[in-house]
Amino acid sequence: MFTDRIKLKNKISIISALSKALIIAISVFIIPWLVNQMSIKDLDNQLIVSLDKTYGLVEQYGVEEFIKQGSDKQAFGSYNILKEEYISIEKVTDTTLFEEIDYSERAIEGETFEYRMISATFESKGSFYLIEIGKSINSIIAFQKLIKKFTFYFLLVLLAVTILFELLTTQYLLRPFGRIIERLKASDHPKNFDYTPVKTSTSDFKDLEENIHGLMRKIEHAFNEERDYISNISHELLTPISIIRTKLDNFINTTQLTDDETVKIIESKVTLGRLTKMVRTLLLLSRIDNEEYLLADQVNLNELLGSLATDFQEHFEQKNQEFELRIPDEPIYIQGNRELLHILFFNLVNNAIKYTPDGGRIMVQLFSESDTPVVEIVDNGIGIPEENLPNIFTRFKKFQESGNNFGLGLALVKKIVDYLHFNIKVFSKPREGTRFVIRCKL
Repeated sequence: MFTDRIKLKNKISIISALSKALIIAISVFIIPWLVNQMSIKDLDNQLIVSLDKTYGLVEQYGVEEFIKQGSDKQAFGSYNILKEEYISIEKVTDTTLFEEIDYSERAIEGETFEYRMISATFESKGSFYLIEIGKSINSIIAFQKLIKKFTFYFLLVLLAVTILFELLTTQYLLRPFGRIIERLKASDHPKNFDYTPVKTSTSDFKDLEENIHGLMRKIEHAFNEERDYISNISHELLTPISIIRTKLDNFINTTQLTDDETVKIIESKVTLGRLTKMVRTLLLLSRIDNEEYLLADQVNLNELLGSLATDFQEHFEQKNQEFELRIPDEPIYIQGNRELLHILFFNLVNNAIKYTPDGGRIMVQLFSESDTPVVEIVDNGIGIPEENLPNIFTRFKKFQESGNNFGLGLALVKKIVDYLHFNIKVFSKPREGTRFVIRCKL
């Protein structure tokens, strides 16, 4: 998934931004509603105060003082010039006393206005009167729209500021973590790991760094022990192998042997040759691990690959295999180690010969792609099942029964590729062949 590739600091910023956006979305609707409720409550309080004042005036001057001003002598009404407030007193026949506040519409001079109105009845000298006091809610609606607009823009600016602030602070706080990760990525060998403490005041990062340093030291110690063990055991094995080979040669030269005995001794020598090859490969792996090879040679790839045809000419003839070499006219040079490059391509071509049937075809191709030298070794041999492809560079991983397969050839190839900072890919299908693609570093 896409989110699997997002860095921690960006995930924190995204989560924070989403949470704030949710808060803003809620606030844009909640705040105006709250303001509206508070405005209505305040308006209701004003209506109650106005009603109390009206009661006071009626009690002081008498209701007749207001009623007689009405045109029909039964009611009194008054509006301000903007029609924002009005008051009316009229005589009613209903003897029920009540007080209530509600919304009401009034048509005034051909226009309809909506008011928040308090209605109340009272008794005076045996008659009942209805008082209605209203205030226009247009001001509330306008104020609500203004608050909603202001809230939206204010929260939007606040969101941008807080996201920027949190992004900067998150990057600052997680910078030590990023440096720890960078050091792990930059370390291609345990002994090259940078143990310099990262400056941080966060105890979690300090604990993480201490644990990583401890693990890296253990890995380096174990790596050195394994490397020394392989190197020592390989040197120790070569001596007895050489002695056994010499004694077998002397035994053949000085003893009358039957054909069956001779075959058995020859088979023993072949086995010793395989063992010698494996030991030398282990030594080579150990030397690469020790970084003993300098990468200072200017190597002509055209010439190097051209020599493979000569090296394997006898093998191609024995298996009646067709070998094709495609190289450009212009020589392509790369910086590396000539010996390692020769071993790399030698092993790949040898592997292709081994797993390509008699009469098969092998092709080595050199070309440049986006200014990067690319070498392809292609065969139409038995191929590799898809489930085995991820493990073909693993040491001693054996998928095909073969007397010459000790599981180190392709492991050595991968080790050299990594040491030279190349890239290698494998494409293969059973019974269709295999294609190795090596992208070289200039």
